[in-house]
Amino acid sequence: MESKAISNIDRRILDQLGKDARLSWRELGERVHLSSTSAAERVRAMERRGIIRGYQVVVDPAALGKDVRAVIDVGLPPAMNPDDFEAKLALRPEVTFAAYVTGKADYTVLVDCAGAEGLDVFIRWLKTDAGVANTESKVVLRGVSG
Repeated sequence: MESKAISNIDRRILDQLGKDARLSWRELGERVHLSSTSAAERVRAMERRGIIRGYQVVVDPAALGKDVRAVIDVGLPPAMNPDDFEAKLALRPEVTFAAYVTGKADYTVLVDCAGAEGLDVFIRWLKTDAGVANTESKVVLRGVSG
């Protein structure tokens, strides 16, 4: 298996792409002090090695009418199959991130909902249709990073 260790220049490239993945090869090269060709070759090599796995568009959920973000800790009943819960969760458009975690909760779920009403509908769905044992919700007042 090929090592995924990377050089300092590759780290600088990743840092710049993390800030703006739409940089041209010329702009990227200028920012990391390489030619555009060298910058492109390094990015393509990191893509082939699986270090860069893709690029994404970051959308403001509020622009889509989803103005309430919440973090929900979910506890499953002992008899519930986690794979079944994960399959149900994957179908919900409110879910932006979910993780199987350690601690009191089994899962932590990040959702973007259309108002308090949308959050209420989602939590009710968790308890009825998804069959979770318990939830603990926290409404996000503001993000502090990323």
